[in-house]
Amino acid sequence: MNPRYQDIICARAGAKTAVLLLHGILSAPQFFDFLLPEIPSDISVYGILLDGHGDTPEALAHTSMQKWKQQVHDLAAELTARYEHIIIAAHSMGTLFALQLAQQYPEKISRMLLLGVPLSVHLTPFGAGSALLAACGYEPETPRLFAMQHAYSILPDRNPLHYAGWIPRYQELFDEIDTVNAMRMENRVPCEVYQSASDELVSPDALPLLHEMPAVRLHVLRSSTHFYYPPQDQIRILRCWRRMLSQTKSARDGIPPCK
Repeated sequence: MNPRYQDIICARAGAKTAVLLLHGILSAPQFFDFLLPEIPSDISVYGILLDGHGDTPEALAHTSMQKWKQQVHDLAAELTARYEHIIIAAHSMGTLFALQLAQQYPEKISRMLLLGVPLSVHLTPFGAGSALLAACGYEPETPRLFAMQHAYSILPDRNPLHYAGWIPRYQELFDEIDTVNAMRMENRVPCEVYQSASDELVSPDALPLLHEMPAVRLHVLRSSTHFYYPPQDQIRILRCWRRMLSQTKSARDGIPPCK
C-alpha cells in the first residue's frame, strides 16, 4: 500500500453537517487536499479510499465497480442516518456516484461541488502520455504533470501485463457513464459544476449535457485540465466552496479542525 493515500475521516461531536469526498478512478481522497482547510470546525469530513486504490495495478484489476458503489452507498447510508445535511465534493468518476446518491437521498444531500463530470469522454495525446509517465513513476517537472502524479494513487509498475486487468474496470466505468446519462435530468440537488476547457479525459461534448440539467450551475475553467487547477481557477472553486459550506453549516464552535 502507498502510505500517501488513505481514508480521510474527521467525525466531529455534535456536528449536524458532513462533507463527503468522492474521488475518481486511480485517484484518492487526497485529491481534495485544497478544499480541506476551508471546511469549518463544526462540519465532519468523510473521504474513503476506494477498494484497489493506493495499491498495486493488480489490486485495481481484482476489484470492481460494484465494490466501489457498495462502499459509497454504505457510507452514504451511515451519514444520512447520522447527519441532517450532507455536502458532496466529487471529482471525475466520483461525480457519477454523487449524482446517483443525490437521486437516492434528495432530502439529505444539500449541495454538491462536482469537478470534471465525465458524461462524455475522450483521451488526448497529452492525457495518454501523462498516464504512462505516472504509471512508470516519472518525476514530473511541470505543474500539469505534477498534479496528475499527485492524484494518481497506484504504485508505479513498468510491467504492461499488470495493467491488462484494468480493461474491465474501464468498461464498467463507461457503463456507469451511460447509467448516469440516462437519469441525469432527474437530479434536483443544487450542483456547482466546474469543467476544464483543456481536460485531457473529459470531452467538451459533456458541456451541453450538463448545461441542460436543471439543478446544475455550470462553470468552465479556461486554464485547467482534468487534474490541474492553476491558482486563479482554484480561487474560483474555493470561493464557491466557502459559500456552499456557509449556507449549510451547523452552528457549533470550539471543535478542532481536520488536518
